[in-house]
Amino acid sequence: MKIDVSQIVGVTAVSRESGAKLRDFIENELAKDQLLLLDFSLVQVYASPFFNTAIAPFLGKMTFQELKKRIAFENLSPVGKNLLNQVIHNAIAFYSKGPEEQDELEDKINKGLE
Repeated sequence: MKIDVSQIVGVTAVSRESGAKLRDFIENELAKDQLLLLDFSLVQVYASPFFNTAIAPFLGKMTFQELKKRIAFENLSPVGKNLLNQVIHNAIAFYSKGPEEQDELEDKINKGLE
């Protein structure tokens, strides 16, 4: 199923709120057990909080290979591709840690945001 990401989040993919909208949409569509093709052709601006919220959580539920079989990305700008790749790399590292280490990292991040 091809998804026009701009129809869900608009032309900017920057905020956690927009990422949550896309993540929720993806979760519903993955239940249908079909490949999702996320088309970013009309998205003009990207930021890592968006991808951290929209895509990274799936790597806590499935392997990178499973993610690639379930979700495809097209028409990302070079900046968008780089950000997505970095977020995926960080998510794989994060989810490879034990629960206690994950909690410690989340605490550090949350304290840093206060």
